[in-house]
Amino acid sequence: MDFDDIALARFDDLKKEWVSQCSKSAQGICDLANRYRQRDDCLLRSMHSGSFNFSFRLHWEDDGEDWLIRFPLRGKSMFLDEKIIGEAVLMKYLREKTNIPVPEVIAYGAGDENPTGLGPFIIMTWIEGRKMSDVLRKEGGSEKEEVLDPHINEAVLESLYGQMAGILLELWKLDFDRIGCLALDEGTGEFQITKPPITLATNELIRTCGLDHVSTSSRVYNSSVEYIHSLLTLQSTHLTQQRNSIYDAEDCREKYTCRHLMKAIALNFIPTSSEETHGPFKLFCDDLCPGNVLVNDQLQVVAVIDWEFSYAAPAQFAGSIPWWLLLDQPHRIVSDRGGEGFLELFLPKADAFLRVLERREEEEEEGVGVGVGVGVGGKVGDDGKRLSMCMRASLRDRSAWFALAVRMVHSVDLIYWDLLDEFCWGAREKVAERVYGVTTGVEMHRRREGFVREKVDQLRGYFEELGVERGVEACVFGGCCWFLDQAM
Repeated sequence: MDFDDIALARFDDLKKEWVSQCSKSAQGICDLANRYRQRDDCLLRSMHSGSFNFSFRLHWEDDGEDWLIRFPLRGKSMFLDEKIIGEAVLMKYLREKTNIPVPEVIAYGAGDENPTGLGPFIIMTWIEGRKMSDVLRKEGGSEKEEVLDPHINEAVLESLYGQMAGILLELWKLDFDRIGCLALDEGTGEFQITKPPITLATNELIRTCGLDHVSTSSRVYNSSVEYIHSLLTLQSTHLTQQRNSIYDAEDCREKYTCRHLMKAIALNFIPTSSEETHGPFKLFCDDLCPGNVLVNDQLQVVAVIDWEFSYAAPAQFAGSIPWWLLLDQPHRIVSDRGGEGFLELFLPKADAFLRVLERREEEEEEGVGVGVGVGVGGKVGDDGKRLSMCMRASLRDRSAWFALAVRMVHSVDLIYWDLLDEFCWGAREKVAERVYGVTTGVEMHRRREGFVREKVDQLRGYFEELGVERGVEACVFGGCCWFLDQAM
């Protein structure tokens, strides 16, 4: 699905304004950091730009450790104060409740607490290391080309997979009674779920698709059914509101059908018993992957960073096989190789990961020290709730791909059509066959075609505003003729 170039340009202007302001704020940044170090000789040692944040390494001539100050990039991050404060609180929680190596939070504050005018900030200890993804990546690849090295040493892969398994096991031990983001009661010192979930998908719907904060607004949820229903509704909202969410009339029919079928199959994948749907919920991070894990020269994990977009979620999310086993996003591989081609690559790596995860679980039960993932949290889980068993089941019943499709609003169509549709509804030759079979009832056809006309009008208006000429009418008639041909 294309991005909304008009919305992107608007947010890109905000980013440029912020970068310009930041370039003139070195002294102000040092003054802010000096306040917490209680010194006056802060130096900006290096700068680091990420997808959603901009950071500086801070140094003092006092023989102490370096710090890092990080700001969310205005124009890239849509929930500035909420994101920074939520991440700082979560990092404190993880350091207290788990054995996961997380940088120590020194200070954090909302935008109105930062005299530099650069917005909210978080200061944490600097951790030296390289990204685990750099070790796993195909030789010669770049950070924009995340491809697992097909010739990676098996012992290295097993070690890194094992350490990631340990991190996921620690998170699996944490239970929550609601779905949402953690907050810290400064008075009592208690951590509680009182904030709505802030997700990567929501951030991108606003930034790249032109949706507003109201359309993507959320709340704290008490059941998995409620939350997943809200995500399915958000997918329909996105299709409706992004003016260029379709390419043409035929594409619109396919996307319209996809969202109806996602809702139709949902109860096949969501636990509906009262004791399952109402928790306990598990901590889940949309962006927890090797790219946000630092390792030392011995390839041992030294820090897990970038905990933004983390929230207590349905256990099914955390209990699904991780998407990052091939480094690249599944929908990109599906787009290149098709569903069967993706599974051909993915399943052997999934089996390798599950073997080391099972070994970790056994070692924890026996009390054997294995580094990350041992000792601080709760139990590994009874046989029915073991993380490895949940993940194996998620591959067998394809709930892993349903959970992924629900979360990834931009890519739901690729995931659904290539990994879920035939599993749920039986074989088909073409997507168009399913579209025709599902949406040709009189009332459904009327609603569908009314929606198609509205979307084509939206698309035409979008291109006019963008100043681009495109033959939208031909696309409409082509789509209608196809359906007439099929009906005859």
